[in-house]
Amino acid sequence: MMQAPTQIVDSADVVVAGGGTAGIVAALSAARNGARTILIERTGHLGGMVTGGNAGMTMYMKYSGELEKHARDQAALATDPAQVQVAGGITKEIADRLISMGAGIGNDGQAGSYVFTSSEDFKWLLFEMMKEAGVVLRLHSWVVDVIADDGAVVGLVTESKEGRQAILAKQAIDATGDGDIAVRMGVPYTVGMTEDDLSVQHGSKVGVMTPMGVMFKVGNVDVKRLLTWAGEEPSHFRTQRFARLTYDEVVACFDKGEMACCTISTGFDEAPKGFQVYNLPTEGVVTLCCPFAHGDGTKVEDLTNAEMAMAEIVRQWMGNIVKLPGFETAFLLDCPEIGVRETRHIAGDYLLTIEDVYNNKEFPDCIGRGSHPIDAPNRVPWLKDVATAFPDRWSFGIPYGCLLAKGVPNLHVVGRCLSATHEASGSIRPTVQCMITGEAAGAAAALCTKQGIANLRKLDIKQLQETLAAQGVVL
Repeated sequence: MMQAPTQIVDSADVVVAGGGTAGIVAALSAARNGARTILIERTGHLGGMVTGGNAGMTMYMKYSGELEKHARDQAALATDPAQVQVAGGITKEIADRLISMGAGIGNDGQAGSYVFTSSEDFKWLLFEMMKEAGVVLRLHSWVVDVIADDGAVVGLVTESKEGRQAILAKQAIDATGDGDIAVRMGVPYTVGMTEDDLSVQHGSKVGVMTPMGVMFKVGNVDVKRLLTWAGEEPSHFRTQRFARLTYDEVVACFDKGEMACCTISTGFDEAPKGFQVYNLPTEGVVTLCCPFAHGDGTKVEDLTNAEMAMAEIVRQWMGNIVKLPGFETAFLLDCPEIGVRETRHIAGDYLLTIEDVYNNKEFPDCIGRGSHPIDAPNRVPWLKDVATAFPDRWSFGIPYGCLLAKGVPNLHVVGRCLSATHEASGSIRPTVQCMITGEAAGAAAALCTKQGIANLRKLDIKQLQETLAAQGVVL
């Protein structure tokens, strides 16, 4: 069989594979630190799950398990946000710009537990920010292979309508979500739950993965009518476990045009525990969450089956939802492709564990902080009730070592597939935490190219931390 020639079409200091939540911030961070940066994305837009998957950006603020303390923290957003916000830098800049332009909903003008957005406005903003930073975009291009030399990444191979093309680079950032670049470099990985997860000691099975799911948009919804109905019967309303707003708080937030998420309990078969409702900047439009399907997001057959299952389940949900007050004339606006929460965990220099996250272990190479409670199926006895188990104003440090692909001198892995156990990944994979890891990797890669450092491990961690702090990252 004849092999098609691969044309070298460009070269860069830093190449980022994947334009989702981690990749966009990685590219901006690298470019703003002086590196010629190329961002490769398989779709025609940037933002991944927050633009193409209807997901919100979460969590920007520290987490307090008790409702009364969470209410105090929400109030602090308006008076002294630095008390409670844990995500800064480019990650917060994006939220601030969306809120200021009316394309994002926060609380008291600030990014809090959740920020939900106008997807199309968000797509435009990301293009604008890439132009401002000088990031070179290559859309509609799928990374299919790696060019390696002496164990290092020297380029990526893409496939598109133009065929095979190659882009050379000094530093590479894997923001594919599934660690595709790392796998092609031979970096070890695990899938789902392993013996390193405490849940296995309490009966969970090795290999279990967090289910895939979809967040779909519905139009022509009278949210005020829905909330009134939900308040008439206590069983209709439940506090969304991470946003932690009481019924009165949800109503007050909605009346002010702010983020007002909750769970509506209905009892219909397809959603026996109810469904989550997130209001959006566009009046009458909400995002609903979450039908789910089991499977391996790296396998075509599983993805295909999941897409077909989601289409049927969403259809069934809609048939029931229109019977509820406020949804009588609602219609389906958008059901995105399946959202994959977990597949591979790429081996890094450090493996982040549930104990590290929950106990807020201090890391000398901390490059940012997360605050999303552990959101993974688990049987850890001391973490049965996620809503209340966490201490007051809790957050956790993210070590640089879990971004470094084991055995490869110039490859960062960012986002949901970095080096963490299944349980710990439940705190790393949410969108804001992914963005934070991307910002660190972009800055580190740029510093290395600027100083002629071939191996990321030779970079002065203090210099990286100073650079990130100067960008507004909370360490």
